[in-house]
This record gives sequence, C-alpha cells and structure tokens, in this order.
Amino acid sequence: MSKNTKVANEEWDFSVLDKAPRSLIHRALLWELDREIGSGKEPFLKTAECRKALADPNSFKGTATGVTELGRGNAKTRPFEEAINFGIDWSQPRDELVRQFGLWLDTQESTGRLQVKPALGKPRDALTMLRKISIVRLKNGGLSQRVAADTFPDKKTYLKSLNKINWTTASREVDKACKKRQNKLKTIERTMGSKDWKKDVYGG
Repeated sequence: MSKNTKVANEEWDFSVLDKAPRSLIHRALLWELDREIGSGKEPFLKTAECRKALADPNSFKGTATGVTELGRGNAKTRPFEEAINFGIDWSQPRDELVRQFGLWLDTQESTGRLQVKPALGKPRDALTMLRKISIVRLKNGGLSQRVAADTFPDKKTYLKSLNKINWTTASREVDKACKKRQNKLKTIERTMGSKDWKKDVYGG
C-alpha cells in the first residue's frame, strides 16, 4: 500500500448532501465525476453555489418554462446550465405546454446534455455513487477502511455508510461512470463544435 497522504474532508465526505435537494445532489455528482476526469475544478462542497444551496435550499429551485426555442440567450449561467430563449404561447392549456416542452427535451438527448434515467437515477443512486467516489479518494490516499476510521474519528457516521459498499469494486464502478460521462462530454464538444468540454460545461 502506498504511503498515507492527507485527504481533505471536502474531497470525500459528502454527508452534508444526504438531505440536499435532488438537483443539488445530481450537480454534485457530475461535478465530482468531471473532477475525476480532469476538470481541474475545486471540490463541489467548497463552491459558493453549494454553500448557498445548503444554507437556503429554496435558492436552488430551478425552473424550465417554454415550448418554442428561439435561440441561445446571453444571460450569465452557472456550470451545467445554458441560457436559451423560448417563446411561450399562453393561449395553450397547461397540459399542452408540458407536452410540447417534453417533446423539446426529447430532442436534446442527441446533444449530450440531457441526463436520461438511469444515468443518474433516483437521488439515492447519485448519493451511492458519491460514496463510491469517497472510497476511491480515500484508497488513493492510502487509507483502508480501518485506517480511515482511525484517521477520521469524527466522521464515524459517514464512514459507517461507506462500509455498506464493496470497497474492492468501488474503483471499477467509478471508472465505469467516468467513462460514461466522458462519452457525454465528447458529444457536448461535437454539438458545440469545440475541443474543450471544460469551457463548454463550466464557461470561462
């Protein structure tokens, strides 16, 4: 085993997300998978977005209203978001607007942006994958289950939840998730006509 190295809490302890909004959990998972691939971003738990959302869950309620896409908007967006202008015909009943927007979403599968179940699945599935990332990072730091428990005695509850997961297969499952995410990112690059998914997803 490699020599133990310091693993910062925000790199592996995702316990604060256990009761977070579903949308925040999924954003955290994509963010951390992208970090595994090489985004170069800071841990999601350290971002201002995450801190704000955890302090006030209501601040993270996203909206999606529209039927006819009018083109890309100019508004500043956060990572994973895109500003798009829509035309809405308010003479149509609600169920028709919902149906038409659903059809528009269906057309977005080919762009690589839309996450189709079971890519992320239920909130619990995303949390489980984040826990597997926790295990991978602890192992990369040279920490076994026992050593991790001795190193982080104040994280006993979260580490106990990690013990329910097979530490041997966690690396393989995270690697599989990363490869699936990489394919999505390549599709996004093709859609945007670029060669830099980091810029396409995170801006800048």
